[in-house]
Amino acid sequence: MENGGPGAANVIHPLGLGFERTLGDMRFMGWISMIYGILTCLSIVGAVLGVPLIIASHRFIEGVNRFNLFRQQGTESELAAGFYELGRSFRILKILTIIYLVLTVAYLAFLFLMGGLSILAGLMDSAR
Repeated sequence: MENGGPGAANVIHPLGLGFERTLGDMRFMGWISMIYGILTCLSIVGAVLGVPLIIASHRFIEGVNRFNLFRQQGTESELAAGFYELGRSFRILKILTIIYLVLTVAYLAFLFLMGGLSILAGLMDSAR
């Protein structure tokens, strides 16, 4: 295959043949996350978590676009900008994950508390 023939960019690229496929997978996950964030925003309570997810997804997609420019142009500034955008996205996603975990633990504790109170109420009714 000559330089400049079809597929030559994939063969010559120092990041390997899977780079383009990985960018496609990253773009897909960014859009799926954005759609999930939009659907989460349909409820008022969900908007608290949905809006940051939309922002993080947008930054993730921006990072993917920068990596795509790096793949085409080969400039290190695009690579650095791509990692910067991904870092901003992951920082928001990390905070959201911690919030999701805390809310899940609080929800489970609430369920156990309500279950325990109902058992105690049943015991008190049977003791009368």
